Amino acid sequence: MKILYIHGFNSAGYGEKINHLREAFKPRNVVSPTLHYDPEEAMSQLEFLTECMKEKDQLFIFGTSLGGFYALYLSYKYKVPSVLINPSIDPYQSLSRQVGPQKNFKTDEDYVFTKEHLEKLKNYYIKDLDSVKDLVYVYLDEEDELLDSKKTAEYFKGFHVVMYPGGNHRFTHMKELIEDFKKILEERWKR
Repeated sequence: MKILYIHGFNSAGYGEKINHLREAFKPRNVVSPTLHYDPEEAMSQLEFLTECMKEKDQLFIFGTSLGGFYALYLSYKYKVPSVLINPSIDPYQSLSRQVGPQKNFKTDEDYVFTKEHLEKLKNYYIKDLDSVKDLVYVYLDEEDELLDSKKTAEYFKGFHVVMYPGGNHRFTHMKELIEDFKKILEERWKR
């Protein structure tokens, strides 16, 4: 089994969540690239990795925030299961206040996030959610200060959704998520 981890906006392919995944599933099984801020560049990289990885192993895609939005699209396009952590369901709206000069807080890269980038995000919106209902697992921290967890839970009504009390947008329940995910893996492999 391999895991492709997709980070969120202004983040990078390393950090606490990835460390938890590598500890639970071995470092060689977790691939976590640092993505370009341009959605088309990021998706090009993600599609390449997804195509390569799904051919060799059972692949699961994990995505946080904007990465959750990307992961949902990849699940839809490639029929690969995904785990969405505090996912953005409408980044072309929720990131609109980020238009302008940016500095990636992990890599220190300076760049300009534009309205064109927001428009590009619309290309990855999934209209047919029902087609991925059996592939997508959603994990939320109730006290996410950036994205409305209750709105997200409603959006994914009928999916496997777990909402943990407290927490925040960075997501403080990775250990619990991994325990639940291991149970899901057991069930999937029994089929």
